[in-house]
Amino acid sequence: MRTQTIRRLLKASLKVAVLFVMIFWLWTGNSWAQITTNTKIEPLIEKLASKNARFTDAADALVNIGEPAVGALIEALKNEDSNLRWRAASVLSDIGVEAAPAVEALTLALQDDDPQVRLYATIALGNIGEAAKPAVPSLIAALQDKEQYVRIYAPSALRKIGVEAKVAVPALIGALKDNNIGVRLNAAYALGAMGSDASSAIPNLIKLLDDEKSYVRHAAVKGLGGIAAGFQDEASKLSSSKLAHVISDFEPVLKTLEENENNKFTLEEIVRIRRPLNAIKAEKETRLFDKGSEWVLQHKLLLGIAAYITLLPLLWLIMLRVTPLWLLKINNALKPYTDFSLPLISINVPLRYVLFVGWFHYHPKVLDAWVAKYIKSVREQFPKKDTVSYRSCYIPIPVVLEGNTVPQLTSENLHPTFNKQRTCILINGEGGIGKTSLACQIANWAMAEEKEKRLCEHLMLPIFLEEEFREVEDKSSLLEAIRGQLQALIDEPEPICEELLIPLLRKRRILVIVDRFSELSADTRDAIQPESPNFPVNALIITSRIEEKLGRVNKTVIKPLRIEANKLSSFMEAYLTLRDKRDKFTDQEFFDACNRLSLMIGERNITVLLAKLYAEQLIANVDMQQENSLPENVPSLMLGYLNEVNRDVTEDNLDDRTVHQDMKAIAWECLQENYQPGNAKLNDAIDALSDMGIDEPEVHLDYLENRLHLIQTIGYAKDEIRFCLDPLAEYLAGLYVVEALGDNNGKWRSDFFKQVDDLVKKGAQDNIKGFLLAVRDSYLSKINNAKESDFVPQKLGKLTEVENSGNNSGNNSEKTIQSACS
Repeated sequence: MRTQTIRRLLKASLKVAVLFVMIFWLWTGNSWAQITTNTKIEPLIEKLASKNARFTDAADALVNIGEPAVGALIEALKNEDSNLRWRAASVLSDIGVEAAPAVEALTLALQDDDPQVRLYATIALGNIGEAAKPAVPSLIAALQDKEQYVRIYAPSALRKIGVEAKVAVPALIGALKDNNIGVRLNAAYALGAMGSDASSAIPNLIKLLDDEKSYVRHAAVKGLGGIAAGFQDEASKLSSSKLAHVISDFEPVLKTLEENENNKFTLEEIVRIRRPLNAIKAEKETRLFDKGSEWVLQHKLLLGIAAYITLLPLLWLIMLRVTPLWLLKINNALKPYTDFSLPLISINVPLRYVLFVGWFHYHPKVLDAWVAKYIKSVREQFPKKDTVSYRSCYIPIPVVLEGNTVPQLTSENLHPTFNKQRTCILINGEGGIGKTSLACQIANWAMAEEKEKRLCEHLMLPIFLEEEFREVEDKSSLLEAIRGQLQALIDEPEPICEELLIPLLRKRRILVIVDRFSELSADTRDAIQPESPNFPVNALIITSRIEEKLGRVNKTVIKPLRIEANKLSSFMEAYLTLRDKRDKFTDQEFFDACNRLSLMIGERNITVLLAKLYAEQLIANVDMQQENSLPENVPSLMLGYLNEVNRDVTEDNLDDRTVHQDMKAIAWECLQENYQPGNAKLNDAIDALSDMGIDEPEVHLDYLENRLHLIQTIGYAKDEIRFCLDPLAEYLAGLYVVEALGDNNGKWRSDFFKQVDDLVKKGAQDNIKGFLLAVRDSYLSKINNAKESDFVPQKLGKLTEVENSGNNSGNNSEKTIQSACS
């Protein structure tokens, strides 16, 4: 019994002891952690002072510790060893904002005898940011430092401290005259960070716009832009006289940038000044109209009737004739006043309609003035679009216009169509026939400078839509797509309001082109309903592979025709002349090349694209002084085109064979669903390349898109890809199919023609004819000893209505394909 009692007492004592130990550990936990941390820091500080190159490891470790190491680094700044001092300052600069407690010590370090210490102290204060404000006077003094790198980084530190360092403006203005380029450059940047407080620096920054160094000029523009942006932020609080003063300061700056010679300033640099200046001007104009509106409201009983009946309408009519855009500006300024109560009758109406300006601001003359304001920008930006740029060389070809064959379509042929109040044009035909090229040419006529070349009396701004429309809640996806494209063309910071966009569309001041309509999704196609009375677009062009019904609306149908075999030389002559390459060929060389093209295609008429690709092959051969390397059939022409595109890439390029295999696989992904060029899922393309054994398929896709510009990533989610040229996709997919099925007729019947027959039954024979012809040409050129009487080419010939002409024998074609692949 006694033994049990003793055991119980021992157990209880042990529990109490354990409890006290745990309480002691918990109570001293932070102290232990601190000791551990301090134990780590001190050896690192010692290593930091080491002359061994391994001191960088200690510096990295201290940066990782962060704020707890700041105290020890402050002490290191006081050490006699100059190496330790500058290394400590360097570590503090890497720690950044957390090193704020070291501001005082770093400020003292700016007086250090060692220039490296002063340099890294300057950098550290800049990285600390606003918390380094107490060091501003010392940083100002550092602008006079005799070691040039301290002077270079001192303005950078003041810039990072920001507006809190505005007392440094006079010193920074002085630094703009420093002999060192880096000092001048960083001083300009720093002044821009001070915003409107640096307005006194404007004349000195303007002088730097003539600096011989481009990067100094760029820094001057950025500095001026920062000051202008500062005034823009404060515009609503500034007096009208101050706004006028700011405008007078910056208008010469903008004029200097816009009228620069030898393209010294980029559009981006010009916009950096133009945008805030326009916003400041808008604020001043709004201020003026606000005061005018208040005055009118105060005297409405006295002036209302007279101004309402006579003076105001007369004023707007005069303004409509002299400065029509002012009507739009006045209307926009009056928009906020929506509930004006008319005297006597107690009806609330928007003030802009009470003042009659609301009835004038969308007058055709106003819309024409708005178009004229932006036409220069649109003429510059529209040709830069990838799709438009690729089709810059336009050769007129015969078309069928409303059932009549026109040898060369001109703007005059379209006058009857564009003289109507609603214009809807459908350009339809097979891939590569020139639908998009023709649409681009019509767009050029829409904004032509010469009236006789225009589509109608007034100018039009072309909007080119070629991707799926993005769904926007409670808004029209079509209107949002047009607004986005228009904003990019007119170079404005904000999209135009829908209230202005609708009249521009209804009055046909905007020409909307919807490309590849037959290949767009059902949701996007449903957004184009020209038969609806609420459809706002009254000048519409649609390109499609099929003859769209478009709700059976009245439309003008244009069908580009293939180039006839006997007209090839005329086309080639015109194209080479337009490309300024005709004089590189003797007459004999030119006719020999045309003869080879005729032998290649036989009696068939060909698309514009094939003729252009052949012409470009001719140009490439003569430029590179290559002889006897022209393709002998259309598939080899396509592969040769890939080789030429790939040859322009000089660094980190993929070899031609890899490009061929990649493009064939991607082409099949784009066509295999319905045998028509379409979009492929990005993940499917990646999987297809991975299945071919490619380790980095994303890198290959990036190369094909951004280096060779052969494919495009599309969709707002950027999850689909498509070919830039549909016929190229058809022929590469055709080669893919031929390589997969070979001369096995059984596989052709089960794996290919079964789906073809299904598509034909659904009435899609015309839509897939281009691909079937590509497969036929690929079979005859790829399969050894292939003949047109073989099962595959014979059936494809019937489906494509191509007669056996004997022009594509396979005896020599295989060699051509192999040479194109090598």
